Formats: sequence, C-alpha cells, structure tokens
Amino acid sequence: MTRSPLPDPPHRGGCLCGAVRYSYNGRPLAANACHCSDCKKLSGGSHIQMLIAESGAFKHEAGELARWRKRAKSGREVDIVRCVVCGVRLWHEGLSAPQFVFICAGTLDDTSWFAPASHIWVEEAGDFAFTLGAICVEGQPADRQVLIDAFNRLYPNA
Repeated sequence: MTRSPLPDPPHRGGCLCGAVRYSYNGRPLAANACHCSDCKKLSGGSHIQMLIAESGAFKHEAGELARWRKRAKSGREVDIVRCVVCGVRLWHEGLSAPQFVFICAGTLDDTSWFAPASHIWVEEAGDFAFTLGAICVEGQPADRQVLIDAFNRLYPNA
C-alpha cells in the first residue's frame, strides 16, 4: 500500500493557545501510534500518534515549555514537553535516544497527511481498528528501526 506524498518540510506546529511554536525541517522517520496505558492517560484518548523525527532538524521556535521526566512502560526515561500556558503535550525526548524527537502528530499545523505506519502496545488497544497497511507490534520494539522501516514501506517518496 502506498500513501499520499508527504508535504515538503518544514513541518510546523504548536500548542492549543498558540504560545509555543516549533518546526521540523526534515522528512519524518516514522509515523507511529502508541496504545500503552501511559499514552492513553497522557493524551486523554485511546492512543497517541507521533512522528519520530531527527532532533538535529527540530527547532523550538517560541513559547515557554515545561518538562516532566517519567519512566515509560518500556523502561526508558523520557522528558515530556508541554506548553506552560495551556498544558498541551507537544513532543517528548527519550534520554536513551537523543537523536530523536517524538512529535505529537495532533500538534502539527497540517495533519491531513498523517496516518500511522506502525502501532505499538497493540495488546492494550482494546477494540480498535488499526490503520490499513500498518504493522502492529506487541509492546515496545527493542529497536525503533522496525518502525522506521514500516514508514519507509508506506511512504516511499524521497
């Protein structure tokens, strides 16, 4: 299955109140949906959708941030980054993977193209219709390359 072409970078986004703005000037590495209980609580929904992005191409442009460090279900520690004004979760940074930024897809200005190429923690998803063509992974994969490979299969454009 192929999908619509990705929009050209930069990918811009921000929080609900508009105080925080960011840009990502690169091709996303992966488009993932996480169904773990932590992400359900952090999003207030059945899952959270994320872009895996190269941290070197990511820029926080404006607005004051709050960071909260937690240990994820995978055992990895992450800093969850929010707007101090409206509290929207914008992205998180994994301490074990400083080369990546995990951008909450719902904070992108243009979400029309986003569809997960992978779903993780699927055993916690309940009655959920997974994205056509996406891979489904129980738990957290030990190596994020499986998520990147799934993305490249569905978004083959350079």
